[in-house]
Amino acid sequence: MSILAHLSDLHLIERDHHRRRGLSRRRLQFLSFGAALDAEARLTRAVALLQQARRSGADHVLITGDLTEDGVDAQFEVLGEALHKSRLDPDCVTLVPGNHDGYADPGAFARAMHGPLRAFRRTSGEGALSVLPGAVIAPVSTMIEGQWFTRSRGVLRHDDLGRVRRVASDPISRDRAVVVAQHHPPAHQPLAALEWFDGVHNAFAMRDLMLERTRVHVLHGHTHRRATRHLSGRTHAQVFSTASVRDQHLDSLRLYKAEGGSLHELQGAFSTPQLAAARREARPLSLHAAPL
Repeated sequence: MSILAHLSDLHLIERDHHRRRGLSRRRLQFLSFGAALDAEARLTRAVALLQQARRSGADHVLITGDLTEDGVDAQFEVLGEALHKSRLDPDCVTLVPGNHDGYADPGAFARAMHGPLRAFRRTSGEGALSVLPGAVIAPVSTMIEGQWFTRSRGVLRHDDLGRVRRVASDPISRDRAVVVAQHHPPAHQPLAALEWFDGVHNAFAMRDLMLERTRVHVLHGHTHRRATRHLSGRTHAQVFSTASVRDQHLDSLRLYKAEGGSLHELQGAFSTPQLAAARREARPLSLHAAPL
């Protein structure tokens, strides 16, 4: 058994964002519409929730995208600061980029993996895989390179779907839940216009994979709300989302128990006997930096 903590949509901004001019300034204002451009408040909120995740006794923390507001290098430095202040073990954290993390520069997240986020490359870099007693965690990027900031569409790439399928077929996953950490939900919009603006290319392929392999689960963000989805005919949920950290939701942190090939949300306070037992019993086994 393993305990997983789930956060998403931090939307961190740099402290000197007021120095921006032209398109860069307009982009930030557009993307932050309805939210205060307060770098310190966003950082403080993110650190508080990351520390809460650490105190929960979770074995692994998954942060499912939109780590920054528009993906400039300075914002990834703020993210590195937040993670450092949280005192989380980098080997117990998985990060994935969202659409916001690629608007300014689609290569910024990859650069950050060699810069302020280099300590997290083992668990968050391309092809990373984290193996715990109750779960195998596979990060997947749904970010589209070169996307204009007025669209929030995502993509599930064939190579990543193939990798998840191989992991789910490998003997290492026999008694473990396969947990895919991605930003966009594995779902389509009901209208064509909405699909063009905010859809997910290849979403049905991930849904079909989950229908085929009951142990495959998806943890995502993007929607800024908490939701739990059961696929047709399934007794256990396979798709989970969590609320946005930026928007100050009280339920931004979700906790799950991974056991026997499935994932179940944990309810109640972090000091419950169930979590105390998890802290004693569930410890990470190993980490792998390459796909199976």
